[in-house]
Amino acid sequence: MSLVKVILLPFVFIYKGFIFVLLIPYYFVLGIVKVFEYLTGRDSKKETSSISELKNAQEIKVVKNVRSAYDKPITPLKETDPAKIKEYKEIKTLKQQKEFERLVKKAREEEEKRIREQEKLRLEREKKEAERRKRELEIKKKEDEIESKRQAKEDALRKNGKPVNIYEKINEFFKKLTFNKKEALELEAKKAVLDEQFKNIDKNSSRFENPLLFNYVAKNINGEIEKGSIEALSRVDVHSFLLAEGYEVYEITAAKTTGTFNFIGSYKLKKSRLIFYLSQLSAYLKSGIALAPAVKILYEQTKNVKEKKVWRAVYYDLSMGDVLSLALEKRKDSFPKLLINMIKTAEMTGNLPETLDDMVDYYTESESTKRQMKSAMMYPAVVSIFAVVVVTFILMWVVPQFVDIYADLGSDIPAITKFVIKISDFLKNYLIYILLGIVIMLLIYLYLFKNIKMFRRTMQEFFMHLPVFGKIIIYNEVTIFTKTFANLINHNVFITDSIEVLSKITENEVYKKLIFNTAKNLTKGDTISMAFKDHWAFPNIAYQMLLTGEKTGRLGPMMERVSEYYQEQHRTIINQMKTLIEPVLIVTLALIVGGILLAVIIPMYGVYNAF
Repeated sequence: MSLVKVILLPFVFIYKGFIFVLLIPYYFVLGIVKVFEYLTGRDSKKETSSISELKNAQEIKVVKNVRSAYDKPITPLKETDPAKIKEYKEIKTLKQQKEFERLVKKAREEEEKRIREQEKLRLEREKKEAERRKRELEIKKKEDEIESKRQAKEDALRKNGKPVNIYEKINEFFKKLTFNKKEALELEAKKAVLDEQFKNIDKNSSRFENPLLFNYVAKNINGEIEKGSIEALSRVDVHSFLLAEGYEVYEITAAKTTGTFNFIGSYKLKKSRLIFYLSQLSAYLKSGIALAPAVKILYEQTKNVKEKKVWRAVYYDLSMGDVLSLALEKRKDSFPKLLINMIKTAEMTGNLPETLDDMVDYYTESESTKRQMKSAMMYPAVVSIFAVVVVTFILMWVVPQFVDIYADLGSDIPAITKFVIKISDFLKNYLIYILLGIVIMLLIYLYLFKNIKMFRRTMQEFFMHLPVFGKIIIYNEVTIFTKTFANLINHNVFITDSIEVLSKITENEVYKKLIFNTAKNLTKGDTISMAFKDHWAFPNIAYQMLLTGEKTGRLGPMMERVSEYYQEQHRTIINQMKTLIEPVLIVTLALIVGGILLAVIIPMYGVYNAF
């Protein structure tokens, strides 16, 4: 049905109804006449016929003949010969067959025409794409030629010791301006003494039992004086390492901080940066670069000073003969426990690049889950803050203006208006104390949550029992637990080591208790699933999958399925919460602001009525 017919359909119904209403009186009168004829026994048709017959008999005859011709049914034709019927059907079938063949031929011609047109369009697109690629290659070739000429020119200038660009010219000018011949002479003297001291010294005899932090002053390969720190067992190791890196070493002194790996290892790498470094390291290893040079590339390309120190310390340990897992474990504050254990297992199995790729996927998904949580909480937080600011502004600056008006007019004030005025006065007098109290309570809460285990557990249980937020927390924790457990099991990490790693990943005391019970059950010889049976914080579906994985010996794949399922559930419930909370917050804000404005405006009507 077309759009015009749909639009005109109501008008058709109206027209039909109007006609029906007009015909009601006609059918009413006609019915009365029929009833009257029936009661009097008169037949209008016979009476009319008799009157006509008296006037003109021939006319009556014709009318009767005509009426009989209409009233008499048409006699069916006699059946013909079956052979003729069969022949007729065959002819009819043959015509239909020819018509069908004609339509098929027409459809084939149209299809062939469409295919030829498509092929023509495809060839034209391929031709245009080839021309575009050709132009791009020509442009790129020209750009490469220009870049190679420029690079060759810069290399020639650098080889002759001349500055290449304006920045290098300014830097060289600044160096000449600040060059101190006396200081340079002192550094050369320290270098000579240092080389003479380390010339015949025994490396093993000068080493400490625990690593120390050494500060050094040296000139790097760019000719710049560099001051830095390296953790090592002796000054000789630091000197040898710097010389191998192309430095001219002037001074090496032990730092006052003698703690083991506290200076450098205290910096914790962000997950986003860790994902980048792991993916880069995996790519370098797959391309055939050795591990130590690959780590060296990482610390050379980073711009962050603290990250550079971390990776340089890792590279130093690798160059001194340590394996990667040991070098990372020395900086356990910078690298996650899970990553260290996974790399330790990969070093035993020889699949380090694949393990690094798996960890990149794992941390990427974990960061995606965290971003979803932050995104879900961002909107209600912003709307709530905006609501508090708006309501506070109205109560402190708008309401007092109307209070003065009411006082001048001397009108009666309703109870709701008095209540709003009291709140306004309270905020005006005690707003600073209220804000100070909120800040103090928040600091006390954070301190208790961070330092007191019982308080932290109680608050976590309270949040996990909330209607919607509780499911979000539970699904998130189950996803992290099962995903990490699956990674550890699939990479052949021992169950006891896996449980230890899992206990250090989560910050939720409820799940820490579950993992502790699991470790205790393992020492008794019980199954892993025993601790999770009928526990309110571990869904029954996850428990059944865990139990099935234990019975079938496919614990890793089962945990992967559980993590995928609850990750999807987590994503779904977050979207549902965002969809639900937006209108609720808007309506709540509208009710609060509307109620305050209504309480302010109601007395104005009383004033107008009084006049």
